[in-house]
Amino acid sequence: MRQSMRRLLAVAATLPLVAAAATSPDLLLDSGRFLARYPGFSIGVSALHDPRDQAFSQDGQRQSGVVPAYGPGSKLPLTRLSVDLDWSLPLFETEGLPFLSSRLWSARAVLGYADTSAHGPIAEAASSQGDPAAKAGVHDIDLAFGPVLVGSRDWRTRRATPLSVLLLAEARLPVGAHDPSSPNNAGDSVYAYGGRLGAHWQPQAIWLPTWLGGFRLDAGLRLRWYGSDQEPAFNAQTPSQLGRDVEFDSTLARRLWGPIHAQLSYYRRDGAANAYRAIRNAAQPPPAALGQDSFPDSSIHHDDGSRERRLQLGLGAFVNQRLWLGLAWTRPLAGQSGGLDLPYLQQLQNCAALGACNPQPNGSAAVDGLGQARAYASDSWLLSLRWQPASSQGGP
Repeated sequence: MRQSMRRLLAVAATLPLVAAAATSPDLLLDSGRFLARYPGFSIGVSALHDPRDQAFSQDGQRQSGVVPAYGPGSKLPLTRLSVDLDWSLPLFETEGLPFLSSRLWSARAVLGYADTSAHGPIAEAASSQGDPAAKAGVHDIDLAFGPVLVGSRDWRTRRATPLSVLLLAEARLPVGAHDPSSPNNAGDSVYAYGGRLGAHWQPQAIWLPTWLGGFRLDAGLRLRWYGSDQEPAFNAQTPSQLGRDVEFDSTLARRLWGPIHAQLSYYRRDGAANAYRAIRNAAQPPPAALGQDSFPDSSIHHDDGSRERRLQLGLGAFVNQRLWLGLAWTRPLAGQSGGLDLPYLQQLQNCAALGACNPQPNGSAAVDGLGQARAYASDSWLLSLRWQPASSQGGP
């Protein structure tokens, strides 16, 4: 009976989790996401709403509207329902294989549906070109798999895990709904891959003052690279090559009373310069001289990258020993969106027939990088539910 109770408590301690494969400002940075968990399976469902009516400009200023090159008032709201599946399991435990058999392993997958739309000048620009303003449908799939580097020992008998460290290999599969004519899409149309190192720490009273007992700290560091986008969206104003991301996140949590827990999370992302290839048009192109054709310079251009800093406040509670309900509010603190001044050229009309094509500079036009090059400044809300199915076995 005592052993069964220990296992039940171990299972309950793993419930307030959202898959680390998808840890981002869009998803809840819940306490325990890097905890070395008792083997088992859990299911999470989350609903996100972000009005995306504000963005940070290239110089870091918070501004109304998300694509200022098209004029004030553009909005790209997002509502998304995600399902994350999370496994913790031992591998080859009885085979005695070096490293493999002595570790717990974590496997995660996140999938779902996103409803996107566009309002204001950006939607009017898409409509004037005969293009859809947005694309709704399934979003991209996130996958992660990796070992528990610290915290795998004695998982059958231990009562707590004061310190655990996870190493995850991650990938994003671009299966999401995407229309290259639309300025707002459910999927990003590019592969992403990388790794994450995360740690969970529960300070012990013997090390710290008694009042610090009960606090829990999670912190993670991620590197992410992106594949090339062969068909960037909306006149190629989304990057054809996203820059490498470095992300840091941390969460401090504690039980308030009874089943209710509170947490404070911080998220930071620093993205390297994004590349744009063959942008086809800009919102306000410079006019051509009489008898001339004006067109964008088709060479590769780079912005100064993108940045995000976000703070998240969350409350959650155990509805029962296997069901967790959480609500989080996210406040963007600072950021920087990708964007550039696109050089234009002009040349004599019908110059090919005359054999006299000699493009000359013709000013420039502002282009706001769409897609992941945008750093949104709007507050968002996320409701999450996590359930651990009962199991009669000690492992999956």
